[in-house]
Amino acid sequence: MSDSLWLRVAERLDEHSYMSGAERTVDRVKATGEVFTPTALVVEMLQYVDLDVFAPGQTVLDPACGDGQFLVAAKWVKVLHHGMEEPDALADLFGVDIMRDNVDLCRRRLGGGTILMGDTLHPDRHLDGQTPYEWTVMQSLFDEAASTTRKRRPREGEVA
Repeated sequence: MSDSLWLRVAERLDEHSYMSGAERTVDRVKATGEVFTPTALVVEMLQYVDLDVFAPGQTVLDPACGDGQFLVAAKWVKVLHHGMEEPDALADLFGVDIMRDNVDLCRRRLGGGTILMGDTLHPDRHLDGQTPYEWTVMQSLFDEAASTTRKRRPREGEVA
């Protein structure tokens, strides 16, 4: 893939303020295991991926999205390489994180997408600060019974 695509993706990542406003302390990192991936590494890793995995209609799920570094890159690959409109690209993006501030930061950086507070390893676990909407969507997306019955995902503001 052309170097110009990767330069444009990196620029978009940087202009959407990587880790801006994120409070990182030694205690928090020890408690949560948070590791944030620098822009250059995200771009380098994506250069080894077949870009068709980001084609229109292809879902991208980051089960521990943090501040959204990978999802922001995926959005811009969808827009810049596949020619998608931003709202359509965002409709394909899903992120989950256990920390409220990470979820909020990821949403701001992306400007949309389905970004939820939840625990993908234990989707039935209620987290402090998790909204009823996020809880319901987590159940819909990750509950084994939900995936076999193909439940409709609730809309923002709806409670199941």
